[in-house]
Amino acid sequence: MRFCIGLLVVTLLLVCTCPAQLAPFAPCKFGKASTIGHADGITEQRVSFFEPSGEAGASIFVPDSQVPVPGIIFSHSAIRGVSGNADLLRFAFALARAGAASIVLDGTIDWQTPNDESERPPHLMACAGQWLLLNAKLDPKRLAHAGPDRQWGGGDTPFCLQGESPCWHPRLWINFGQTSPAELVNTNAMLTPAGRLRHAQFVQQHLKLKEINPEWLAAEIAVPAGSNDTLAKP
Repeated sequence: MRFCIGLLVVTLLLVCTCPAQLAPFAPCKFGKASTIGHADGITEQRVSFFEPSGEAGASIFVPDSQVPVPGIIFSHSAIRGVSGNADLLRFAFALARAGAASIVLDGTIDWQTPNDESERPPHLMACAGQWLLLNAKLDPKRLAHAGPDRQWGGGDTPFCLQGESPCWHPRLWINFGQTSPAELVNTNAMLTPAGRLRHAQFVQQHLKLKEINPEWLAAEIAVPAGSNDTLAKP
């Protein structure tokens, strides 16, 4: 089922079962997380994942809360277009101020020429979700992922494999970073301040967050230590 508000289209996702013929899930390899700081009721951390393809870093934003909170996996930390850029670290930090924990993998979606080359390895996405499930108090009924998804959870690819525990069961897809019609429109919208606000408000609605303050999306945050990305300008 797809929901559309203006240029924004997201997909509510059903839990996928695991085909028996797929190989069992390979255990995740995490580095030791480091705390970067605490501001505006948000704890910011950094962690590394050790994958067959190499090391991948991520930033984590967890809001102060006595009750379980929604969780979001971001496949990338920035989008770079021809006439504008999107800082997904800033976007995730704004959602954290509204009440959602996020893990944001380092990496830039190059949208100067729209393409389908920004897919992240399914195992890396699964391990990012596993780390957040193990280290933050999350509401399993309010999980989401943001970015391309055809290799992980899209079409016939499952979110969860045999032996994968804990496993990320997203209910919401914040769909951008692909050239299919809805995702193309959404990615272009994310490159504008108004489009990012509409995306944030829709996530707010479906994950039942506090009201998004537009100023949160404009506020600067520090470049995380160890990140290989430069924060994109609005």
